[in-house]
Amino acid sequence: MALLESIKGQLAERGFEVLIDFDRLGPGALWRDEIYTWLGVCHAGVIVISPDSLTAASVWVPRESAILSWRKVLDPTFTLLPILLPGVTLDDLRADPRFRDIGFVDLNVIQHTDVEHTCQEIVAGLSHLRAVSRTPLEELAEQIEVLLRGVDSECLDEAVHRCRTDCTRLTTLGSEAHSLALALLQTPLSDALAALEYLATRTQSPGAVDRILEIIAPSWVDLSAARWIAVCAKLVDRRPGAVINAETRFAAEMYVRRATCLPPKTMWRVVPITAVCGEIAFEDLATEIQAALLTELQPNLLADDFGADPDSQLTALLQKLNSLGRPVVIVMRLPGDAAELVPKLQERFPFLIFLFLSGKELPDAAGWPETLLRRVEPKLLAGRESSARTDYEAARTLLRPGD
Repeated sequence: MALLESIKGQLAERGFEVLIDFDRLGPGALWRDEIYTWLGVCHAGVIVISPDSLTAASVWVPRESAILSWRKVLDPTFTLLPILLPGVTLDDLRADPRFRDIGFVDLNVIQHTDVEHTCQEIVAGLSHLRAVSRTPLEELAEQIEVLLRGVDSECLDEAVHRCRTDCTRLTTLGSEAHSLALALLQTPLSDALAALEYLATRTQSPGAVDRILEIIAPSWVDLSAARWIAVCAKLVDRRPGAVINAETRFAAEMYVRRATCLPPKTMWRVVPITAVCGEIAFEDLATEIQAALLTELQPNLLADDFGADPDSQLTALLQKLNSLGRPVVIVMRLPGDAAELVPKLQERFPFLIFLFLSGKELPDAAGWPETLLRRVEPKLLAGRESSARTDYEAARTLLRPGD
C-alpha cells in the first residue's frame, strides 16, 4: 500500500492521472467493466506483482496484466512496466503460464528494493509520455462521439444515466459525448439498450444509433480472452490457430471486433467456411477456403484482362492486408484431426488467421502444442453466447436498423 501511494503521489506531481482500483472503485461500482475501461484508455501501465499474485487464488492481477499486454500487442509503443516485489523473480513468471504468455521477460522489468528507487525507475520509464495519441478504445469512443453530434448536453447526460453505469470516476473524460461514448462501450448491451432507445429519436444523423449499436455490440466478450486472437495474429512464423468454445459466426465476429478494437467498417474480414470434407480432407479444405476468399474479396480485385490471374491477385492482397495488420480471419469448426490439418493449412495460407469453433466446451489441450492451437481462455460460460446473441437481436429489432 505504501509503495502504491508513493507511486501515485510522485506521478501526480508530474501531471499524470493515476488510476488505482482501491481508491477509484466505489461501493456498488460495476468494477469489472470500469476496470476494463481504465485498461482501455490508459496510456501506460504499471503492474505490481507480489508473491500473492502467483497463487492460484489470484485471478485479477494475471487477467489485468493480460489485457495490458494486449494493449502492447495492438500498439508496440505502449509503455508497460512490471514491478516485481521481493519474493518474485523472472523465473517465477516464466514458470507460471498465466504470466509467461504475457511476455514480461521481454520488457523493462523493475525489481523492487526500496520505494524511492522504484519510484525513480517508474518516473524515468514514463518520462517520454507527453503528447499522447488516442488509445484504441478512445478511437472507438471518438467514432461514437461523431454520431452523437447535435444531441444537446442534457440528453447526453440522461443517456449516461440510462446506461446504469458510472464512468465519471475517470476525471478527464472531457465532453458529455465522450463520457457517454465510454459508458456505452463498458455497459452490457442489455443495460445500454435503454440509452440507445432514448437516443434513437434525438440523433440527427440517419442510422446513427444503428451504427453505435454495431460498435458496442462486442462488449460482452471478455477482453482478456479475445486478446488471444490479436496475439496469434502478431506472430509471424506459423502463427497458431485460436480455439473458442462457441458455435456461431456471430460469436467469432464479436471476438474479432473485441480483439482488434475496430468498428465493423474496418474490422478484420471474417470469412466462414463449412469445412465439410471428403476423403482428402486437406485438399477439400484448401479448395473451399480459396473459393470462399475469392467470393468474399472478389469485389476488391480489379478486373484486368491483361493483369495477373485472380488467384495471384488474391495472394498479393492477403499478403498486403497482413502486412498492414489487418489479416483475414477464416472461421470454421474445429476438425477432429486438427493436429494433422492445421500445420498444412498454416503452410498453405501463411497470411490468414484461423479461428476454430469447438462447440460448448474447449477441447483438451493435451493433443497439440500451444504453437499449433491456442485455447482462448477464460472460456465462455454456459449460455453466454446464446444470451449475447439474443440481446443483440432484441436490440436490432427494437431499434429497427435502417428505418
